[in-house]
Amino acid sequence: KQWYQRRVRALYGNADNPLCNGVPGVMEAYKNSLLHVGLSGPTNCAPMIRHVSRLAITAAQSRTAQNYYVLLILTDGQFTDIYDCIGAIVEASDYPMSIIIIGVGMADFSDMERLDADKKALQFNGRKASRDIVQFVPFRSYINSIGALPGAVLAELPRQVEEYYRKRRITPRAVQHMPSL
Repeated sequence: KQWYQRRVRALYGNADNPLCNGVPGVMEAYKNSLLHVGLSGPTNCAPMIRHVSRLAITAAQSRTAQNYYVLLILTDGQFTDIYDCIGAIVEASDYPMSIIIIGVGMADFSDMERLDADKKALQFNGRKASRDIVQFVPFRSYINSIGALPGAVLAELPRQVEEYYRKRRITPRAVQHMPSL
């Protein structure tokens, strides 16, 4: 856990409870993190993916199975543990989670495009991902059209959520309260 806390942090610094409640929670966490988070290498993300995957596994085993997790990763370079990440993503593809990766800066993000798996399903040790759970967006592509960034970031999420619940024949509960943005 000590390595985990030094290398990978929840956006608002609480590794034991890294959850944000809806879009307002994400926005609050982002605002609070701007003063405390710096991007640096190496970028090892497989432990973080597996951590969120464990949360999703627990959620999938509950009677109601209504929780869905979205891991947002901001990175200024390639993942140094790319093969471990592929394995973690293939494993996580069976659970209620998606991963959104935003690449910031001018680094080579070709491996991130591969993780996105829009063209070819990810495979690891002969096992194929059950579904595509990654969306990669290079921030630099939206510098001149920043208003289009949220749409690109969230473009695949509705399909990913729907596909997970449809494959498991789970009917989502009706929304009780829609938070205001």
